[in-house]
Amino acid sequence: MNLRSLRIVVLFALATASISSSSLPWFGTGATAETDGSTNAVAYLPLILHPRVNVEWELTPFDANVSDLVGPSAWATQYGKTPEIIVASDGISLDVLAQDYDLETPYNAVLLHIAPDETGYLVTQVLTDLPMLDRVMGLAIDDAGNRYYATGVDEAAVVSPEYPPVNTYRSDIVRVVKVSRTGKVVYNVDLDTARHEANPNAEMIINPMTFGSARLTVGKNEIALLHSINTAPDWNIQGRRHQKALSTRLDATNGAVMRTSSVWVSHSFDHRLLYDGQSIIEHHLGDAYPRTIVFGRDHVRYPLFYIKGSLGDNRTWTRLGNLAVIENDPVYRYIALFVTENSTDTDEFVGGPRNLAMVRVSHADNSVDPSLPDTLTVVSNEVEQTNRLRWLTRYTSDSNLHAERPKLVGIGADRYVALWEEWQHDGHWSDTFKGVYGMVIDASGNTVTAASLITAEYHLHRGDDAFFLDGRAAWMTGDAAAGTLMIHFVDAALEYEMVTVE
Repeated sequence: MNLRSLRIVVLFALATASISSSSLPWFGTGATAETDGSTNAVAYLPLILHPRVNVEWELTPFDANVSDLVGPSAWATQYGKTPEIIVASDGISLDVLAQDYDLETPYNAVLLHIAPDETGYLVTQVLTDLPMLDRVMGLAIDDAGNRYYATGVDEAAVVSPEYPPVNTYRSDIVRVVKVSRTGKVVYNVDLDTARHEANPNAEMIINPMTFGSARLTVGKNEIALLHSINTAPDWNIQGRRHQKALSTRLDATNGAVMRTSSVWVSHSFDHRLLYDGQSIIEHHLGDAYPRTIVFGRDHVRYPLFYIKGSLGDNRTWTRLGNLAVIENDPVYRYIALFVTENSTDTDEFVGGPRNLAMVRVSHADNSVDPSLPDTLTVVSNEVEQTNRLRWLTRYTSDSNLHAERPKLVGIGADRYVALWEEWQHDGHWSDTFKGVYGMVIDASGNTVTAASLITAEYHLHRGDDAFFLDGRAAWMTGDAAAGTLMIHFVDAALEYEMVTVE
């Protein structure tokens, strides 16, 4: 066991037989049952708490304080970041799919269940022997405690104009896996071939998450997986492959592919999904077709914000935050948070101060609230467009301060914690991290609790979402040297707490 090892104390219960440490169950006092994929249910006796058992295993988690020190002038920040530590929260406990960077371990990622106890937060289940490809892509949970995750191959080094050949559907490119609450694999879908079986004309999955990100969610017995891919080679540009988004919908019960496409977005540099209680909403940062922040509902796309600049420029000067549901408004159902420049300059890589902004989206026609107090008129793809929005920060060119990595978490009663990082740009391709900031807003974007510094010691993850836990907004980070995971909490008063998972 090296210094990077994560030593987990696991509480577990045995009803009738021993279970290996790679599939330890949750602990509790109630009776449970799970299905084995057939019509037969396996009943378990009431769970009994046993003494703590030390389970030693190793994890080198992604460490944003070491490996993601990029700000507004970095080329990479205009694209979405691949997920690293993906958290699915039910508000009380967490399921976590974490990429492992320890080359000595036989696994690429671990799936954890984390629950509160009297001293903090404790890992109560460790799964290391699940089907896993090179990279984690997404994780979600349902009301029964089943976990759904996606994992993909890292093939950027081998994709070329000739490989993969057209109309060649391949195994082990992306897999979608359902795992029961006790750690049993219910199904394991080989997605590229399954998509082809469902639709012979389905797009191939090529280089998943290239110049983009990925998200997975589940709701109403439907799984949605959204990520970027490369297209077939374009011989008009020497066989180079374009980049676009790909969406797949699956039946959550049996893993059958139900749909092989949704809204068309190309280039699509960042992605989000939201289950709103009725349907699954897509959210994209689009650079070309269209050049907008995209709201996708019922497989139709709508513009939330027109991005300045030329078609397919790659520079969008914009960062995707995420969507949240508005609970109590009869007209507006969604709030969207993002970062963009309140400037029309398209000559420079950093063309003006990047500020936090929000819009509200109508439930009836998916339009942006026209009563929002601010406007930004830009030339987007050679057409003048006037955006309606509300600025939440007011950084100026004189300060050289910029917002990055926006996150939005609803904490109830139409109150939302907005999180972002503040960076200082010196004008010479060099940026300085100033800290994580937060504010609380209502569903109209009005300030409830004014912006304040949360922490200057830890970063927000570019590729992973914040979440709701214990009545507070939270995000998770890793310490690679110590092999630990930390939960960072922010409450409605912007009080901050950091808890190390044990």
